[in-house]
Amino acid sequence: MPDETESGASLLARREYARAVPLLKRDLGKYQSNPRIRLQYADALAGAGQAEEAIAQYQHTARYYEDNGLTVQAIAVAKKGEKLRERLAASQPKEVTAGKSEPLFTRPVPKSPLFEVLTDEERDALVREMDLESHDEGSVIIGEGQPGASMYIIANGEVKVFTNGPGGTTVYLAKLGEGDFFGEVSMLTGKPRTATITASQRTELLRLDKEKLDNALAKYPGIRKVLNEFYQRRAEHTVEAMIESLKRKG
Repeated sequence: MPDETESGASLLARREYARAVPLLKRDLGKYQSNPRIRLQYADALAGAGQAEEAIAQYQHTARYYEDNGLTVQAIAVAKKGEKLRERLAASQPKEVTAGKSEPLFTRPVPKSPLFEVLTDEERDALVREMDLESHDEGSVIIGEGQPGASMYIIANGEVKVFTNGPGGTTVYLAKLGEGDFFGEVSMLTGKPRTATITASQRTELLRLDKEKLDNALAKYPGIRKVLNEFYQRRAEHTVEAMIESLKRKG
């Protein structure tokens, strides 16, 4: 029997997957429409080696996010399911799994600031090149002054943005959450990072590397024009714009 004094989420955080599964399954039974609990349940199932059921739960969660226009979260969850399906396929005879892969999305592109300016084909080309990465609380994701060849979209969690101030001080700039993105200027221009960004809690990011972007551009060169126009339209809201405004005031 699971220890009632512990939560499924805390056991999951400690990677005690087998013990977390029954508690999270119970929680999901109570709150079936809660995507976070379902995602935690899927993560616990995956960690406990119950791959088929985990994949089903990832697919269910991705569809929920997609239906509600949460494109970034849907992509991140779908990628989790894809990676698990690939590992499962590698452990089975090829003929058993042949033909079972599915596209991330089959419906029209949901409303989302980063993806709504792309065609379906362009968006899917970028999605295929993105990698999912996780950061624990306090982890430094990018550092000011470092070269940067990747941009990031927050799938879930939260990050804090800092910049160097006068006299070697550190100045807090902003907090970014789900759906926000950062690092696009360094990726597009080759300029060094203009801020330090750390995870303020457990955070999952979709990372698009410059070389991966180039892969998509080789087939869809119009993506660069769209991204540049997108950046120009939102220039006053970017992390870099906040930093420039702060330095002008200083």
